[in-house]
Amino acid sequence: WALFTLYTIIQYRQPSSTARVVMMPSWVPFLPVFAPVYMAMLPVPWLLPLAIRDARWFYACLLAVVCAWLLAMPWWILDPTMLPRPPLPEGWWNGVYRSLARVDAPNNVMPAAHGIGPVVAAWFTVRNRPAWRWPLVGMLALGLPSIAFVWQHRPVDIALGTLAAAIGITVGEVLIHRGRINSKSFQETAA
Repeated sequence: WALFTLYTIIQYRQPSSTARVVMMPSWVPFLPVFAPVYMAMLPVPWLLPLAIRDARWFYACLLAVVCAWLLAMPWWILDPTMLPRPPLPEGWWNGVYRSLARVDAPNNVMPAAHGIGPVVAAWFTVRNRPAWRWPLVGMLALGLPSIAFVWQHRPVDIALGTLAAAIGITVGEVLIHRGRINSKSFQETAA
């Protein structure tokens, strides 16, 4: 929640007049039909880590997300970006997209944080539950492109966010393997 609060402050405290306008590449189609997929990815960073049974992997997941977001947030402050959206489409089947456009402004475009949480959560969930690998790979294979298809972020922004997630994952993995995150330290903290 702390990361979400910081994101919201950055998102709504910056005047849109100072944001650098970036354009979607012409080869990326606008497919508002992917809005439900995009919206389904939003709760993943909060819900998926709850499936991690080992406290070490759970805390490594949290640290990885924090690290990745700390890599992304300075860019939003130092170089605020905005991606113009196409006109809102007509038709009853575009209702989810219209809701998305009302709630989630296309600011803080570079790098994209919408993929950070799902990538990190999927990684550490698979480390604890290997049988979930292919369903979670499928979720990411469908969910990450949906971020571009609804014109929330450009593909390069999604790649940069995924790179931040990979760096965060690496930090979490290193801390576990070096024994900095272990069951005993969390038992002492809880006591």
